[in-house]
Amino acid sequence: MTDSQEDNGATGQDQLLAGAADLNAAIERHALVLTESPDDTQRVVAAVNDLRASAIAYAALCADLAGWGNPFSDLENEPGPGEEEEESDDSSYSPVVHLEAHYRIRVNDVEAAERLMGERASEDLLGAPSDVVAQLFMRDGWDPYQYGDALQTEEVSWTCGPDSP
Repeated sequence: MTDSQEDNGATGQDQLLAGAADLNAAIERHALVLTESPDDTQRVVAAVNDLRASAIAYAALCADLAGWGNPFSDLENEPGPGEEEEESDDSSYSPVVHLEAHYRIRVNDVEAAERLMGERASEDLLGAPSDVVAQLFMRDGWDPYQYGDALQTEEVSWTCGPDSP
């Protein structure tokens, strides 16, 4: 323990407890927003930013007042409740994430979209708009904004987080 940590005494404890209370309040506000209005992007983003700021402030208090590192670092790689941490000598561990994207696409011109596929167009395409969009998606990794007026992106949403078994 450093001299500054010893000098903090009760003051340090009070500050850590106050930081924990602030973090708890931010978690509760976040949960409340998600349950009351999960589609209100502005409120959700504000709650997320508030929660992140509170977590960062608490981590800084842990470091400054107690000499411990960030308790939230590397959370995605930590075992969950009831799970045991895997012992592994494998230093090449690669985290797995789950990315889910949703697009709502208006097909303004099916024939123009088919022409975008050029020679790679499948012989068995029936000309259904969903077939054409699926083929374009599989062909080039999907950037719907590159197709000009043939396709119009009406809505996009996505989530990304740790992969859960």
